[in-house]
Amino acid sequence: MALVDGSNVTISHLGLVAGVYDSLGIGDLINELIPKKRHHIVSHGTAVKALLLNSLGFVERRLYIMPEYFDDIATERLLGPGILPDHLNESLFGETLDAIARFNPTQLFTAISLTMMKKLASESPNHQDSPRLHHDTSSFKVTGDYDSDFGTRLIEIVRGHSKDHRNDLNQFVITLVTNQHGIPVFMEPLSGNASDKKSLLRSIQAVRNNLVTDQRIYHIADSAFYTKLNLQTLGTQCYWISHVPNTIKEAKTLIHQEGISWQPCTDERYHSYELTSEYAGIPQKWILYHSRDQQTKSEKTFASRIKKQWKKDVTALKKTFKHEYACEPDARAALNRWFGKHPRYLPVNIQVTTKNRRVDGKKGRPKDGEEMKTIYFVSCALMYNDEEVRREKERLGRFILATNDCEIDSDTLLDWYKEQGAVERGFRFLKDNSFHISEIFLKNPNRIAAVSMLMVLSLMVYTVTQWQIREILREQRKTVRDVKKQTAKPTTKRIYHLFRRVRQIEEVTNTGVECRILNYTDELQDITRLFGSGVEKYYA
Repeated sequence: MALVDGSNVTISHLGLVAGVYDSLGIGDLINELIPKKRHHIVSHGTAVKALLLNSLGFVERRLYIMPEYFDDIATERLLGPGILPDHLNESLFGETLDAIARFNPTQLFTAISLTMMKKLASESPNHQDSPRLHHDTSSFKVTGDYDSDFGTRLIEIVRGHSKDHRNDLNQFVITLVTNQHGIPVFMEPLSGNASDKKSLLRSIQAVRNNLVTDQRIYHIADSAFYTKLNLQTLGTQCYWISHVPNTIKEAKTLIHQEGISWQPCTDERYHSYELTSEYAGIPQKWILYHSRDQQTKSEKTFASRIKKQWKKDVTALKKTFKHEYACEPDARAALNRWFGKHPRYLPVNIQVTTKNRRVDGKKGRPKDGEEMKTIYFVSCALMYNDEEVRREKERLGRFILATNDCEIDSDTLLDWYKEQGAVERGFRFLKDNSFHISEIFLKNPNRIAAVSMLMVLSLMVYTVTQWQIREILREQRKTVRDVKKQTAKPTTKRIYHLFRRVRQIEEVTNTGVECRILNYTDELQDITRLFGSGVEKYYA
């Protein structure tokens, strides 16, 4: 049998991507909100689907060479009859990005998110777990020049505080909110110099305005959120959990407190101590934790850190030595103040020296009998205060979590805050080298804002896939093959990897042209069956 020319194309895991995209109703909703009114072959919803197939393809290609990427993809199977690689060009995707930008990327994503949450809630009606929404921000570096005169800019590509430590590059910021499973529910692109403190408050307010539910929702954010203004703005309108910055005086006092009556946590690596606080005028519970693992980790670098700090403190102390004092008590008082602020050290060999100087301040040899004034200098050597160093080591591994739900227990608070890793994993996904949609080469800030929405939309499809397969495996008490053993908690990337060899070919037979799916094993059929007909159809 002869093979139809150009028919040997890949499906791989892209059928899973397409199936989940369809099941969430993303394409239909996009076409409803930003329809194409003139004649077209590829709708905006289908164009976004194609962009997600590319972004989740994990191949060594870039966004701007899209047509070449689709040469080896079964486009008609995955995107619709009559859609060929030639239709998927820069002009098409540029038009879709501009349409998203005009509509507003955040509003479009919010609409998609609300639809997604309703669907997942209907699939798992027995899940009564309190929703926890994790808020965070991160910067994304960009290269090249940008058209600063393009209409109304959604964001500004400027330099700002880079979390990638690349302050030499322009950047933009993404605010991301995920639930406890890592599924994104809100995003907003921001200018590169946006403030974390303001952005986190803004995301909480935006989510509250859009997400209407009878369930108690907890908003969780890191210490950048915990400011007087943010707490007072929210008041008691919603429940929040945050890490208390050690820079707050009340927190610093608690961290340094000795003789604490620690209580063991369920996780034996932690101990806790509970108290109440009225910081910012908001009644709240503070829980001081001690992490054994964090203390062990910190102790490994403690010696080198205090050695580096020693050099800095010696330099700072020398400024005190150069200062002139009117009398010896003043000189000694200044030295005492310095050591009061640096309890890690003790003074050794304190010396107070004097020097005579002309009253008028002029230089040169004084005249016979000219009145002189005496000025005082102080100096000393340093040594470590062993008792204070011991106390510092004891304080390693301590941190404070706060919440305005004063009924929550220490174990629950700790477990829920540790879920903050879900949103951090989301940012790692978006910045991963294999996720090339995050390498921004577009010249237009509005299109970059639109692309940022597509980045997070890709994360949504990826994390929903992982949540769904794990829930199904849990309910049916089944497992799938991992690298070395069976698992009921596979990652999406592992599931994608299993489908990597699936291809489609067309052969000429005596009765016509026959389409065949290659390398679609029984194991893979079992997996697609778990997802249902919405995914199975892409491999039929």
